[in-house]
Amino acid sequence: MLVTTKPGKPMPQVSESVRAKVEALLGGWEAAWNAADMNAMWQLATEDVHWVNVVGQHWHGRADVQKAHQANFDQLFKGRTCKLEGIDSIEALPGGAVVAVVRWVMGGYRRPTGVMREPGRDRMSLVLVPRGDGFAIAHGANVPIDEAAQAHDPIK
Repeated sequence: MLVTTKPGKPMPQVSESVRAKVEALLGGWEAAWNAADMNAMWQLATEDVHWVNVVGQHWHGRADVQKAHQANFDQLFKGRTCKLEGIDSIEALPGGAVVAVVRWVMGGYRRPTGVMREPGRDRMSLVLVPRGDGFAIAHGANVPIDEAAQAHDPIK
């Protein structure tokens, strides 16, 4: 599917400079996650960030998003590591923003219900807006990848 800004006008491809800025933000995210440093992690976001987590909870505003992540780290994610596996896509949006779709290899954790989630992969969609010399997260959604379903992807 071709994404367009106006009918018939394809979205512009991103430059290597934009890709490097996205990679820098993702590197900061990975380092902050693995250090369980919620202050550093959420400095990567806008004040009015929206976040949808792996179980569909939606939080709005940096303070609430950080508070929710800190509570989950304290209760569920201690020692859970993340490693960037790859960038599926980076698409330019009007105004210098981009949408990035990335994959993470994640350590296991105990869900709020008490059920253990084994280590696996997640796919994250991020809307990144220009800030200073880089980007800030304006919206994020994180989805666990169902490995068994991947073999049945109708597009691949």
